[in-house]
Amino acid sequence: MLLPLVGQAGTPPVLPPLRVRPLAPDVLVPTAYSQPPGPGKPVASNGLLVRTKQGIILIDTAWDPEQTRQLLQWVADSLHERIRLAIVTQAATARPGGLAVLREQRIRVYSSPATAARWHQQYPQQVAPTAALKPYTLIRAGRTRLELFFPGPGSAPDNVVAWLPRRRVLFGGELVRAQAATGLGQSPEANLKQWPAALRTLRRRYAKARVVVPAHGSSGDVSLLTHTQELLREQARRQPQTALTGRP
Repeated sequence: MLLPLVGQAGTPPVLPPLRVRPLAPDVLVPTAYSQPPGPGKPVASNGLLVRTKQGIILIDTAWDPEQTRQLLQWVADSLHERIRLAIVTQAATARPGGLAVLREQRIRVYSSPATAARWHQQYPQQVAPTAALKPYTLIRAGRTRLELFFPGPGSAPDNVVAWLPRRRVLFGGELVRAQAATGLGQSPEANLKQWPAALRTLRRRYAKARVVVPAHGSSGDVSLLTHTQELLREQARRQPQTALTGRP
């Protein structure tokens, strides 16, 4: 399912359209694109839409206000629902433009206290997400159970994952790299020492996961956790020991 993306006239390159793909019953993946500075390709970013009897839950926002408005409209037109609740999994995915649109529509936006604090440091003049998530938080909406869990620092100090046990879907976000990824990407806040431990925790806790959704790229199965661990080992071999790695 594609949503037409309206760009500014005369502003190349034209971004790919916002995409929404079904993943499992009542679970969809919205993918939005952003153009980084320079000549690089557009960057795709995944979120999650969870349909419940009490409305839609959104995991992570689109890049900008226009994309967020398009997503809200698509949910209304295609699912005949509205987003009732939004979760941001870390400060880097709490994009100001997207959050502003959600608040305009009176959609509650929640995060962990660590994410809210870090977001407020970056955007002190704006309202941060509500710091309501504990290291383990269970949201119940009808028959839907959504588990939010902090496995430890990895790609960022505050990365949270989302788990849908009935659908066996794990939203790994920035903690997980797609199978096609050949590197860890730009992770200036990454803790390369503790990231492998966080992945091991996920493998033990969600061994029954049928689908794993990374923040960028195609979804896969639990082998994405192993792939990310392999990328971390390669990074550790190449990178000298610095404060960024979390090593002395």
